[in-house]
Amino acid sequence: GPFEIDEVQGSVADEFAKYDSLIVGTPTWNTGADMERSGTGWDEIYYSEMQELNIAGKKVAVFGLGDSVSYSENYADATGELHDVFEALGCKMMGYTSTEGYLHDDSKAIRGEKFCGL
Repeated sequence: GPFEIDEVQGSVADEFAKYDSLIVGTPTWNTGADMERSGTGWDEIYYSEMQELNIAGKKVAVFGLGDSVSYSENYADATGELHDVFEALGCKMMGYTSTEGYLHDDSKAIRGEKFCGL
């Protein structure tokens, strides 16, 4: 079932191991930041505990929250970081979305011509 990354008791590895695939999401709070863009518990584990995970091959889809008008220069940036961390762990990334129709100027969530989630 759903869980908040901030509320995981014990090992993140044990929690992720319960699932064949993951759908993970994040807002973007630290606009313009190169790292730790979400302002959530993800930021606390990206470059520490998650680096120890053995989840290569797990199917992962990401989604993000953002305002493409008010934050058009940083639209859904944290989604890109979430994607990149799981991809670097060898996960099979899924769920890319067209950028058409969004009123943004830039986003660190764009991979090729699509958003890596949404």
